[in-house]
Amino acid sequence: MEPTGIVYMAYVVMFLALWVPVVFVWGAGVTELWVVYLQYILGGVAIGLFEGTFLSVISSLGRNTKTFAIMGAPLGFFVNNTILALLTQVGVPDIFYYFYDAMCLPFAMYIFHVYRPREAKGAGKGKGCSVFMSSISHAMDWLPHMILWFVAKFIGNFVLEDGFPLLYNTFNTEKVPIFGGPESTTHLVPFTLYTALMWFPAMAAGDTVSRRVPQFLDITVNWKCYVYLLIAITMCVVGEAMDFLLLALVTVLAVFISNFGNGFIYGLSAKFIDWKIAEEHRYTVYNLWLGPVVPGRALPSSHTISRGQTPQCTGHQDEPK
Repeated sequence: MEPTGIVYMAYVVMFLALWVPVVFVWGAGVTELWVVYLQYILGGVAIGLFEGTFLSVISSLGRNTKTFAIMGAPLGFFVNNTILALLTQVGVPDIFYYFYDAMCLPFAMYIFHVYRPREAKGAGKGKGCSVFMSSISHAMDWLPHMILWFVAKFIGNFVLEDGFPLLYNTFNTEKVPIFGGPESTTHLVPFTLYTALMWFPAMAAGDTVSRRVPQFLDITVNWKCYVYLLIAITMCVVGEAMDFLLLALVTVLAVFISNFGNGFIYGLSAKFIDWKIAEEHRYTVYNLWLGPVVPGRALPSSHTISRGQTPQCTGHQDEPK
């Protein structure tokens, strides 16, 4: 299958993943854990097929187009985790998460179909596997340029992978003390409102704005690239470390800083790949660079899906921490 076809397949597989809990849990009343495994397997396959392939296919549209495209992911999380989460507080059922996201995908596929490059170049020639193997056989043309960027992306992934576990295990009670330490019993706000109005907006802001910043920076000088990457990595590490203070307001700042670092790495890397890597190798490079991604970030699965109950966050509410 050509890279463009792989993007279409990714849309379809993610569409099926979103319908798994709707059909099996809410529809058929299945409560076994295999439903969750099936949803995450399909979601992971969809992400693995989509992101690197999508970026390689649209690379010929120019830097500004790609920048705004990669800003879409954190904004999508903002819609799910803030706007839809607030709607559930006024009585909208949680199943609406899945209906909404599933209904967005046909529109997304249509937009991609209309505006994608019509003439396939480089990465779009041949089947995905043949393109990948061809680039692997010519690895010395691109691998030396990408080693540092692979390392930076690996570090940035810790922000993505640890974000939700840190959140749900730091604040594992029904309410969060906005002022004071974890032992505070005053100025408490519901966990859902804390995340919807503070934590997730800070996450989205950091991860979105930072992806645009590299377009205003010069990456054609090696020492500048190293400085930018060092700043981004430092923000990832410092931001994550701030979580250990166990202070609600500091945690909001922490998620902004750490996700700014991750988004900065993402935007810098995408700009560098389009500048330095030959177009025929971008399909392979993007897929290797984006390799380890968390499926859960693409599915509104921060809720359990017990039929007939109001879903709760998966932070093990009663466990002492």
